[in-house]
Amino acid sequence: MKKMVRIFMVALMVSMFATGIAYADDAVLIPITAEQAFDAYANQEDPRTGASAVVAIVDVRTTAEYYWVGTCAQVDTILTTKGEEIIPDNGKVILRANSRILEFEVDGELSVLNVKHVDEIETSSIATNIPYKTWNDESCEKPLNEDFSLEIEALASKGIEVIIMMCRSGKRTCVCSECFDFSLFDAVYEIDQPDGENGRGGFQGTSYGDAYNGFRGFPGRKTSFQEHESVSWSDAGLPIHIGWCED
Repeated sequence: MKKMVRIFMVALMVSMFATGIAYADDAVLIPITAEQAFDAYANQEDPRTGASAVVAIVDVRTTAEYYWVGTCAQVDTILTTKGEEIIPDNGKVILRANSRILEFEVDGELSVLNVKHVDEIETSSIATNIPYKTWNDESCEKPLNEDFSLEIEALASKGIEVIIMMCRSGKRTCVCSECFDFSLFDAVYEIDQPDGENGRGGFQGTSYGDAYNGFRGFPGRKTSFQEHESVSWSDAGLPIHIGWCED
C-alpha cells in the first residue's frame, strides 16, 4: 500500500511539474526586430497579432544610458537647409545607405532626403525608462533596482496591455523578465534575434568582439557574417533621442 502511495505521489509531482513547465513556456519573451517594435508602438497594436492594444516600449538600461547614450525616439520635425519643415508619418524615419540618406513617408508617400540637406532633426523619446540596475558613483557598481518589479507591474494598472522590453544588446531583458508577473500583460516582447538567445538586439546590439567593424550600432555596419544580423534599434537606423527627456 505504501509503495502504491509513493508511486501515486511521484506521478502527481511529475504531473504538477509538467504543468508548471507548460505554464512557464507560455510566459516567455517573444523576440521581435526594432522596426517591428517601432511600428507596434506607433500603431498601438500587438506586433504578433496586429490586434489593437495599448503598447509601451520599456528601456531597462540605466538612467545614464537612457539619457546620454540615447533611447528609442520618433522624429517630430525635419528641418532642411532650405528652411522647409517636414513632419514624417508616425514619426518614423530610417537612416539608410551607410547613414547618408533619410527615408520616411509623408501623407503615405515615400520620400528620401540626403543628410547633407538636413539642418536639424527634432526628436522625442517613445520609451519608458525602468532601470533593471542603477549606478553607484562611489563604488562604480550597478546594484539592482529594488523597485523594478513594482514599476513594471504598475504599467498594467495604467492600462498598458503589451510591453516591448529593450536593453543594450538583449541580454538584460532575458534576465530581468524573470522578475515580474507576465500574466498582467497580454504579451511581453523584447528586441532581439528570432532565436532570442544571441543578444544581438536591444538598443545597440553586440560589439561582435570588436571584429568586422563591430563597434556598437550604426546603419550599414557589417553584421551579416553572423548567424543572425543585428536587429538592434541603432543598426536599424531608427530615430534616437539623446539628452534629458522631459515628461
